[in-house]
Amino acid sequence: MRNILERHPGADQVYLLVAQGGLYERPTLVQTVLGSCVSVAFFNRRRRIGGIFHALLPRAADYEAFLPPQNPYRYVDAAVDALAAKLARLGVSATGMECKVFGGASALFQGEAGVGEKNVLMAFEALARHRLRVTATHVGGDRGRKLVFLSHTGEVFVKFLGPKGTAGA
Repeated sequence: MRNILERHPGADQVYLLVAQGGLYERPTLVQTVLGSCVSVAFFNRRRRIGGIFHALLPRAADYEAFLPPQNPYRYVDAAVDALAAKLARLGVSATGMECKVFGGASALFQGEAGVGEKNVLMAFEALARHRLRVTATHVGGDRGRKLVFLSHTGEVFVKFLGPKGTAGA
């Protein structure tokens, strides 16, 4: 981590908790930790602008009765919609975006699709609806991940959490 900071002096630093996200026009180093939650990193190479979110649940409509949709970053579909809208307001077209999907680790139980898998599937569905191109993924498995996203370069560094023995990316 220190090495990344040294290579990008002056970059702002943000730590995303669950149901947080944003669009960063200044160079920003964004960190978050994911289990079954999903993050999508958005990056436009020409404008050197990026955004990312940390969403807990797949689809806002499935939870509106229990958790009002006041925070779009709580839900994968609403978070993709929110960042796509912010980018469109800045004149950034979908064709110039690169999106990377992370997280969605499975729960302890096998069988029916868990929330992690549902989050990942919703991310792909929402991105496709906006015609946003997915250029990289690091999803699934049974271990959490720590992410470091550089909003001005589009780089994402991933480290698996938990027991050693499985290689990280």
